[in-house]
Amino acid sequence: MPTQRFLHLPDIKREKIKQAAIQEFSRFSFSDVSINQIIKAADISRGSFYTYFEDKDDLLSYLLHDFQESCKLWFNKNMELCEGNIYQVFWNSILVLIHYGREQQDFIFYKNIFMDAKLMTETSIIGFKEFFNKSREEKELIRDCFDKLDRNICPVSDVDELSDLLELLLFLVAKSMAMYFMESADIDEILHGIEFQFKIVEEGVRLKTQRKTG
Repeated sequence: MPTQRFLHLPDIKREKIKQAAIQEFSRFSFSDVSINQIIKAADISRGSFYTYFEDKDDLLSYLLHDFQESCKLWFNKNMELCEGNIYQVFWNSILVLIHYGREQQDFIFYKNIFMDAKLMTETSIIGFKEFFNKSREEKELIRDCFDKLDRNICPVSDVDELSDLLELLLFLVAKSMAMYFMESADIDEILHGIEFQFKIVEEGVRLKTQRKTG
């Protein structure tokens, strides 16, 4: 995340750096993004950039921070609204993200992020790797989710099983968004396929529990 020096910059200068970064990440995949081009567009020195951010990973984390925090708040709220139905929460998240993508002025930026398979699965920037490594914040999120979970619908026996399930559901969400942004199928086909995969997961969890208790 950015340094205090960056956060204390005038709003106009901070926004100029942010927009320069969004433009560069919108034009290229993460591996091809050039810090030099961001520096040039933002009209700052290379030395200044590294007093604001460690590297482009750190910069992208900053760009996505508000999005990630919004997702966490939305998730917690919807666990209550859906009365602990974890499958409904994740299904709703796909619908919301697709709508968000359509309405978002930085559509190309998010498209590049969701289409970058390595970025989505192998780094801590998006949150998946950090989530799977179970940082303290993610452990608290999983524990809170477990406490709110309707175990008649999702009969996992403990937090570890729920964590494994969340990992799988997150991948399905990421897959659906990648397909949407790649336009590999129309939206109805994508939703139909993902809905079927959700049902497979739900039935698998139910059968696993029946075997353990049977």
